[in-house]
Amino acid sequence: MRTIVGSVLLVFVLTGADAIASAQCNTCPERRTINVTGTGKVTADADLAIVRVGYKLYGADAKSVYTSATETSNSIMKALTNSGIPGNAIESTSQVLQHTPQFEYQQYPANSDEWRNRQFTAIQSWIIRVKPDDAAGVLSAAINAGANESGWIDWIVQNPSALQAEAAAKAVDDARVRALQIAQKSNVQLGHLVSVSENPSVTVYNGALAGVAGAIGMGTNFVNVPFGNQQLAINSRRVEFSATVFANFAIE
Repeated sequence: MRTIVGSVLLVFVLTGADAIASAQCNTCPERRTINVTGTGKVTADADLAIVRVGYKLYGADAKSVYTSATETSNSIMKALTNSGIPGNAIESTSQVLQHTPQFEYQQYPANSDEWRNRQFTAIQSWIIRVKPDDAAGVLSAAINAGANESGWIDWIVQNPSALQAEAAAKAVDDARVRALQIAQKSNVQLGHLVSVSENPSVTVYNGALAGVAGAIGMGTNFVNVPFGNQQLAINSRRVEFSATVFANFAIE
């Protein structure tokens, strides 16, 4: 008799556990899903160019190289402002006066003129923010004024939010297409979107002095500098916005 009662109690306990588990599953998130990755990409013309210019000078002592640096620095700034660049578009990024690292002059015979005239170094650099069409003129003005370490240009889109949102929307569409293909191959019906998360990214293309080419149209507010009209032909590059999404779709 005790054995029968024990069996009844055991069945009751197991049955109750199954009911609880069933009730819990009814409140769980969708478990039959297709998980995919989608990508989207949008490109746009840059509306801002950040031109990096600077110089590097050597001298026999700190005073002489600082004097040369002062002349070069003021010459570059005058050329830029005379070209119509407003002062608030020009930002100093570094200025250094230091003993020259040995590896920069050790190839010259000790106490030779080259060796003595490279004992100190002055370095200064700026960034100039202008319209893309004005980048070539800015670079030309600075180089002609003595900016012997110049040329990197960053191409920027100043208001990227709408473009990034468009890339994300394309990524979701791509994820849905991928999920539908998987569902069709698996002979199941694709359902609603359960969850999605985004991993955005922006690629801003840069051009180096030795690597940019193309045609240039000068802006109407840009005045030719008095150092001559020759300048590199530079085209603005495109800015790419891309997004990757991780999406879960229900299986109906």
